[in-house]
Amino acid sequence: MITKRIATAALAGVFLVSLSACSEEKAPATSAQPAATTASAAAPAATTEAAAAAPSDKEICEGANKASEAMKDAMTTIYQTTGDLKPADQQTILADMAKQLDKAVGTSETEVGKAVKLIATQATEAAAAKDPTAALDTPESTKAGKDLNAACKKAGVTTQY
Repeated sequence: MITKRIATAALAGVFLVSLSACSEEKAPATSAQPAATTASAAAPAATTEAAAAAPSDKEICEGANKASEAMKDAMTTIYQTTGDLKPADQQTILADMAKQLDKAVGTSETEVGKAVKLIATQATEAAAAKDPTAALDTPESTKAGKDLNAACKKAGVTTQY
C-alpha cells in the first residue's frame, strides 16, 4: 500500500515535471471599447470566416502551454488537497487537457497543429485507460512531446512536453 502511494507520488511528480510548460505569457490587453454600432454588427460574413481561420503556430503553442499549465495546476491542487492522485483524477485532468489542446489547434494542419493533435489524442486515450500514467509512459508519447517542443521552438515558443 505504501509502495503504491510512493510510486503514485513519484510518477505524479515526474509527470508534472515532464509536462509543465514554460511560456512567454503576456497579460491580456484590456481596452475600453464603445458598444458595438450597427455598422459593426452588419460586418460581412467574410470577416467571421477569417476569424475562424486556423490559428498561427505561435498561438497554438501558447495554447498548448496554457493547457499544460492548467493540467499541472489541477494535479498540484488535487495532490496537495488529498495527498494522492487517483487514476480517476488523472483521467479527468487528461480529458480536460485534451479538450483544451483541441481548442488551441483548431483547424490547423501545420507541423505544430499535427503535433498538438497527436498529443491531444494520446491524452484522450490515456484518459480512457485504467492506468493513465502507464498509458502515457510510452516511447510514442515521449517522441510526440519532443516533436511538439521542436516544432514550437521553430515558432518562437518554448514548450516542455
